[in-house]
Amino acid sequence: MACDIPKPYYLPWTKPGIRVVTSMGDGYTMQIVWNRAFASPVSYSLAYNIYYSTTPFDMESQNMDLIIEGPKFVSTNIITLTATILDFTPGDMFYFVVRATQYDPDWFNLTQLSQDPSQTDGYLYVYPETLLSEDIDQTQTNIPITDIDLFPDHGVVQIGQELVRYLSKSTDSLTGVERGFFSTEARLHTTDGYDGYEDQDPVIHFWKGIEKTDLFVVQEQSTFSGQNIFSPTDGYRSQDLEGIVVSDMGTNDADREDFPPYDYVGWHRTQPSRLFTGTCVDTYIGGESFCADGYGGLNQQIRGIPLYEQADRLQEALLEELGTGQPCVLLKRIWNGITCSCMTNNQEYPDPRCPKCFGGSFVGGYEQYYNPRRLDSRILVRFTPSTEDVKMMDAGLESSITYPCWTLTYPILDDRDVLIRFKPDGTEEWRYEIINVERNIQLFGKTGKQSFNCQRLRKTSIVYQWRAIRNTEDVPVTISTTVGLLRGPGGTVLPHVHTLTISNNTTTISQINQSTDLSSGHLHPIVNGVVLDALGHTHQLILP
Repeated sequence: MACDIPKPYYLPWTKPGIRVVTSMGDGYTMQIVWNRAFASPVSYSLAYNIYYSTTPFDMESQNMDLIIEGPKFVSTNIITLTATILDFTPGDMFYFVVRATQYDPDWFNLTQLSQDPSQTDGYLYVYPETLLSEDIDQTQTNIPITDIDLFPDHGVVQIGQELVRYLSKSTDSLTGVERGFFSTEARLHTTDGYDGYEDQDPVIHFWKGIEKTDLFVVQEQSTFSGQNIFSPTDGYRSQDLEGIVVSDMGTNDADREDFPPYDYVGWHRTQPSRLFTGTCVDTYIGGESFCADGYGGLNQQIRGIPLYEQADRLQEALLEELGTGQPCVLLKRIWNGITCSCMTNNQEYPDPRCPKCFGGSFVGGYEQYYNPRRLDSRILVRFTPSTEDVKMMDAGLESSITYPCWTLTYPILDDRDVLIRFKPDGTEEWRYEIINVERNIQLFGKTGKQSFNCQRLRKTSIVYQWRAIRNTEDVPVTISTTVGLLRGPGGTVLPHVHTLTISNNTTTISQINQSTDLSSGHLHPIVNGVVLDALGHTHQLILP
């Protein structure tokens, strides 16, 4: 074959072939992206040969098995320059090369080649291969082969080092052939690969065109990752139902959420504020509750209140009765569930502006906590005075402040939870991210006061777009959505509903702007009563 044959080229020439390969996270699928090539002459058609193998290319030993195995597919995708290939072996490391190839449209039409039925990419075709059914000499004008049905009506095949163009085919042979096509040498060929000079590969290959012989290799492992991908077999595989980042302190919440309020009767008699200010003395604290003469039932007087329970009472009294605590909405960051699609195999962190996970990795991002001890469902937080600093940053003036805070032992707070703080008129002030949580341990391992810092989030943070219900005063009402169908493993569907807590003042669905609770590893934002789509399904709201 002549050495001065024009080949495809790249602009700039320093960026040939493959660009990136990405495992799609389901263990079986890879996406390949390559750079655009240009045909020369422009009348030629362009395609891309895709090579891959588990055998690495060794620059020192020049191990060429990756290329010798031949292209696994040829792609006619000249627009988006991508291919999605299925059926890789999970856990194996693969090495990829993409080479641009060109051909005269009169020689063959790649779209007449067969496609692999296991693939879904409509641009991928497979080069057919076969064997000679009998020996031929250098002048023979019909080529008897096996598997004749695999080959298109006309094309070019490679037998050893010779290219043979054929214009038609019969039931068992390629006919109308041109031997020694494209300046190659016509030779005899035997069924075992001998061509009169040396032994060749006996396999007859459909010609892969005039190829740009660059060798830029990209390696990628076929892995299961935290990417939100649905497969008919596994459903939404990337579910972390336990959570390994923060400690699960749910048993503490269940144990402490129902401690009785400070009763202000019996030996207490007066409000703690009078006791703390010294206007009431000689009052026994913590040893007795209720009355022996019928309050709460005859002989229901209780002495010896548990130490940790009494501590919780006093802390709540400090926050509630003395007014030192500020009611805040708590958004609990989600640490398990269905991983958001913004988490890719080559990106360890979520997109900080993702509207699905709000920068939190898992679909929904946060779950609002509803405090059963207060009608407004908020928690009480003591903000210690702190210095606010307005800094000059590259993007302009930036407000920065971090408050030392404390709150009750219930609910358990985790780093990266979010507090919504309000102004005296009830409007939202700022949102704060909780950091550096410290839990005081009392006697016998019981958790005491929680201390933490909360840092102000800039108004451009995606967290401000998380829709929370600010107040559930009067009578909080819990409603359910209609049943939604989440695609599960094996083509099944998982029926489920979500609940949400709304204010009794809500009279129309359009007033609801918040988020549902977690169910089946995800939640849905609600905008003006419309439940937004998540994971390919949605729900409807129905007021009781």
